[in-house]
Amino acid sequence: MVNRVKTWLKRVFKWLFLTFISFLLFFIILEIFFPINLDKANDCSRVLLDRDGRYLYSTLNSTQKWRFRSNVKKIDPLLLKMLLNYEDKRFYHHFGVDFLALFRATFQLITNGHITSGASTITMQLARLLEPKRRTISSKIIEIFRSFQLELHYSKEQILNAYLTLAPYGGNVEGITTASMRYFGKLPTSLTISEDAILTSLPQNPEKNRPKKGNYYTKKARDKVLLRALNANIIDKNQYKIATSSKIETKIYPFARFAPHLSQKILRDNFKNELQTTIYLPLQQSLEEWAKRVSIKLPRGATLSIIVANNTNGEILAYLGNQDIFNRKISGFIDMTQAIRSPGSVLKPLIYAIGFSEHIIDTNTIIVDKQSRFNNYQPHNFNKKYNGEVTIAYALQNSLNIPAVKVLSKITPNKFIETLQKGVGKVIIPKNRVTLPVALGGLGITQFQVTQLFTIIANGGSAKSLHYLKNSRVKDINLLPKEATKKVTNILREVVPPNGFYTNNNFFAYKTGTSYGYRDFWSAIYSKKYTATILVAKPDNTPLIKSSARDIAAPLSFEVMSIVKSLLPHSSWIEKSTSTTTIKPPSTLKRLEESKKEEAYFDFLYPKENSKFQSASCNRVSVEFKLKGGKEPFVWYIDGKPLSLTSRYIIQKFDAGAHTISVIDSSGSNIIRDIWVNMPDCDSN
Repeated sequence: MVNRVKTWLKRVFKWLFLTFISFLLFFIILEIFFPINLDKANDCSRVLLDRDGRYLYSTLNSTQKWRFRSNVKKIDPLLLKMLLNYEDKRFYHHFGVDFLALFRATFQLITNGHITSGASTITMQLARLLEPKRRTISSKIIEIFRSFQLELHYSKEQILNAYLTLAPYGGNVEGITTASMRYFGKLPTSLTISEDAILTSLPQNPEKNRPKKGNYYTKKARDKVLLRALNANIIDKNQYKIATSSKIETKIYPFARFAPHLSQKILRDNFKNELQTTIYLPLQQSLEEWAKRVSIKLPRGATLSIIVANNTNGEILAYLGNQDIFNRKISGFIDMTQAIRSPGSVLKPLIYAIGFSEHIIDTNTIIVDKQSRFNNYQPHNFNKKYNGEVTIAYALQNSLNIPAVKVLSKITPNKFIETLQKGVGKVIIPKNRVTLPVALGGLGITQFQVTQLFTIIANGGSAKSLHYLKNSRVKDINLLPKEATKKVTNILREVVPPNGFYTNNNFFAYKTGTSYGYRDFWSAIYSKKYTATILVAKPDNTPLIKSSARDIAAPLSFEVMSIVKSLLPHSSWIEKSTSTTTIKPPSTLKRLEESKKEEAYFDFLYPKENSKFQSASCNRVSVEFKLKGGKEPFVWYIDGKPLSLTSRYIIQKFDAGAHTISVIDSSGSNIIRDIWVNMPDCDSN
């Protein structure tokens, strides 16, 4: 008898062993040919965060779902306890399948004839979310197999993160973080107990239970979760009473879509699902709301763009490319902060800063503001009036054109452009000719670059490169001596504020600029810590109303700075502004020039600009050039190549096409002339 039992047991163990080995081999084969992965959980909405981790901008994922990545470490621990208690009490103790729950559910199905309780673990639910199938016995077997695979390859935390990212919460909302923001307008770290319970109940029946007006099922499902939490001692009776009596919010919150121009640019240039920006959301949101309110006061068809930056670290705190990205009438989709525009007079502070650093001028140096001609260039003041002898400080404060051009002629346009581009990068020079008109806006520059320049001036001549992504590679820009920029700041602190505004000059300095033809109205305003630039313009570059930046842009810039000041800590300049004190400049700088001294006139007597010549034969064309004014000897250049001639009158031969002739006299003045040469058709025979 004993031998028979031993023989039977050996057969049973052998059968069990072979069954186990067969099952193991079968599992390994399935593992090889049907591997499991969590790639679907990585197909999330792309998200940009503000500097403090708040959601700034988000997009739908590739399947047109709102799906934000969830992490157990960023979810209220009470919410997790409720969820595990409700969905899978033994989540941390089973290997994908809770056999106790499975046996219980099977027994109840047999005895009752229908399902009375589920047996799906969170791991099994994740397997179903990864590969949705009809609910059949075969599908359940596949889920069990997939659950074993998930538990084999991933940690419990990874499985829970994936489930919390993919779980359905109604409509095209997936993931607990997404649902929390959609239904309650906040992250799942600061929810009430009632809200925790609602989110816990939703995946069971998302369409039926999601919060909406008059939905009885939302409350019923919530209270069921709360009762289970009470029975499991997750919450106490007082918490249960408060939560069950709490009103259920039915508002649907929109997902973050702030700083759209910048956000879309970042998403085009980067491929990560989540990026953190330097934008300060409370400021960005306030400025967007403010811009829409004031836009009705702008000239018809004009846009308003704003950049606010931190002077010390180069971080961009607010970025508004246009007040309304969806407004086609103003081409709202165009990011005006990146558009090439004429700066008008807004770059004049750099001219004077270079003059200070080169010891060509000082704040109280006398300069003559009168109608003047610089070779073939004759600028005018904005109001067509002239003030005679004024100080440099007065000239900059009142944005006088003639003094600015005179200072530029001393420091040279090339020096100005070289310094400008060292600080802000390449600017657009018409026909690549650096001439005196650059003082008054005769170049192309972006608002982004103008902002960079003023952060440099505000920060004492050196600053960090502007950036809008955390952990960006930041460059150090050392452009000007501290004393030179300090003088500019002191002067601009004393500029009279626009009508209706008052400012203590310990806080703000500002400069405006109106481009030729009233196409661009600029205002750059800065404090010790922050710089804001405003641009009012039409995207198609057509003229605005005949006004000035002081009337249009300056008031807006003061309003922007008041918003900045209300939301961010400010500090004032300790030292008093000194541009109007009686401190005298060195004797050599008392006067930039004698008031009676006239600029030497220097120009081509002939040929006229854009003259055309044609040969009567098949030979090269001979062209005569004669100069008037200027000081000998002269240096001649034809198409960039120097000639050995130094006289006032020359004759040169030219091939067909366009040619550029430039001449420099002994004082350094430069003139340029373009000509065109036509050649007749010649018979080679």
